[in-house]
Amino acid sequence: MPNKFHLLIFLLYCCLNIAPSYAQQTVFNVPSADVTEKGHIFLQQEGQFCNWDTNDFFSGTSFFDVGIGHNTEVGATLFNVGAPATQNISLAVGFKSAMPIPGLKEKFPEREFKFTVGSNILLGLEGNGVGNWTYAHLSGRVPKLNTRLTAGMSYGTKQIFGQETTAFIAAVEQPITKKLNLIGDWYSGSEHWAGYLIVGASYALPKKTTIYAGYQIPNSPRAGAPGFVVEVAKIF
Repeated sequence: MPNKFHLLIFLLYCCLNIAPSYAQQTVFNVPSADVTEKGHIFLQQEGQFCNWDTNDFFSGTSFFDVGIGHNTEVGATLFNVGAPATQNISLAVGFKSAMPIPGLKEKFPEREFKFTVGSNILLGLEGNGVGNWTYAHLSGRVPKLNTRLTAGMSYGTKQIFGQETTAFIAAVEQPITKKLNLIGDWYSGSEHWAGYLIVGASYALPKKTTIYAGYQIPNSPRAGAPGFVVEVAKIF
């Protein structure tokens, strides 16, 4: 574990809208390239409702983030609140920065080329110790279609994924109207809880509120069960 973690940190160190939309912490599970604006607070509640024929029916994630400027936010996230109980509730405290890529920002401002990095200390609230979740990805928009494509890597310990996990992550966001986006994301891996392809949509409501709905398809039965994902987000 230490070798993988140190390698990821080293790689992060070395790496160092046509259609309007509100910020979001994740596309579904993959961290987005959006960051809460300075002085604003972002709240989001996610619920995953799995096949009721399985033992795992509901899993919830709660986000609280504050924009501090310089393309950065800090916050806390509560993971693995479930029914039945997961026995693995964890609190993540950390940051996310989404930095425009120098040169590309000036030459192609409409493409929104970004390098996003985030890291969280994971505090197991049910005797599961302390861990880490670190991720990094590149993103940008396709000309004319304005599709935002995201791809990168994620590393996390058992406090969030149930086991030490290094995964490839990818996401796509396609604006349809000023309020409606088709979205989807994916974690590689066949044995951890985030090993899903999730596809769906987001819709912006008045007063900086957005709702998300999607369907999750596991990479294998060991990753979990098919089911629905519903999220509500609001910016203050």
